[in-house]
Amino acid sequence: MTGSVDGIIGWRWLDVRLRRRAHRQVRAEAAPSRPRRAATVAVAVAVQVAAVATLVCGAWLCTVRFPSVALLPGAVLLLFGVLALPRPSALPRDAVTVRRADAPALYALADRVAAALGVPPPHVVVVDDQFAAESGLAGFLRRRYLRIGAPLWAVLDPAQRTALVAVELARFGGGDPSRAALTGTVERTLATVVAMLEPGADKHLRTGRNDDVVKMIQANPGQQVGKAQSSMNLVEGLVRPFIALLQGVFGLVHLGYLTLLQPDAFRAVLAADDRAAAVAGTPQVRAVLATRLLAESMVTVLRRDARAGDRSGAVRRDEPEAVVAAWPALAAAVLAKNAPSLPERCDADVARTASPFAVTPPLGRRIETLTEAPVVLPSDPAESAATDVELRPMYRRLVRDLRNG
Repeated sequence: MTGSVDGIIGWRWLDVRLRRRAHRQVRAEAAPSRPRRAATVAVAVAVQVAAVATLVCGAWLCTVRFPSVALLPGAVLLLFGVLALPRPSALPRDAVTVRRADAPALYALADRVAAALGVPPPHVVVVDDQFAAESGLAGFLRRRYLRIGAPLWAVLDPAQRTALVAVELARFGGGDPSRAALTGTVERTLATVVAMLEPGADKHLRTGRNDDVVKMIQANPGQQVGKAQSSMNLVEGLVRPFIALLQGVFGLVHLGYLTLLQPDAFRAVLAADDRAAAVAGTPQVRAVLATRLLAESMVTVLRRDARAGDRSGAVRRDEPEAVVAAWPALAAAVLAKNAPSLPERCDADVARTASPFAVTPPLGRRIETLTEAPVVLPSDPAESAATDVELRPMYRRLVRDLRNG
């Protein structure tokens, strides 16, 4: 099972129906439902209890009358029990943690926006080279983090930067079951188990094993390796149906669980966008979401501009600040060029990214549902310029990667 809409289950008739259902789910505005929330919590509790029971049963089988024939099933139950235990999210990979002492302006902006939204500020801010942004809760202590992609930050003007921080921090307002301590961890646990049982992972292991067999034959030309290979193929043929059955069971549980969780998760994200628009202004929030929707076009323009700096002798652009300073104007030009076709792009984004496994609605849908609101929290250009100074090392690496990539 995968989250793509091209091959959700692998059976065409079922994939088509799930895709249509996911599209309807995105367009629908589900009302709050206490029975649905209660069912979501009940399934989450059942999964957690089953994980602990599997772990305890596996430990008992491994220790009773040790060693015995119960050792093998006990080890299997232990493995699945560990996999099904609560799995808190971690900080994004390849992200650089920015300390408050090194980026006081960035943290001051986050604190100011959080106070305006009435939500707790993030514990830590991390920066990476992705054209994206994210907020979340990491680790067993559920520390709040704000992730900012340097390319996205560089193309936004001061008002849009305030809106970007507001969009991400507004999701700390609560009400999102995909971020709750119980229901959120269960969703990640089920997704991890289904991913580990994917046939693609099995093919990868089988390819590596075949490479080892070839090396054994080359190292021992006079010995027969075929008998060992046949034994491994026999074991694989016996185990694979069992793995496929487990994948189907966990996949159906995951799909059913997301059927309960998705409406409330979508509604929470859309409500957070409205709260952000009420603080930072609807035009600014819409511009931020549209910039993320047009990420591919934006990155293409930035790469072209970064490479042009190597050949331009009219303006000295050796320092990344000289290159990045022109990016907000370039991004504004891309937005203006695509503004007439933005409704069609939103529809296409919904059709392309709607999935029964998503916990956030597509960007196109988020743009469509924004309500009009004036700016309440004004931006500070001096504060925004200070954040550029704090992110100078990331800008330097970003410009270098764009020129060489």
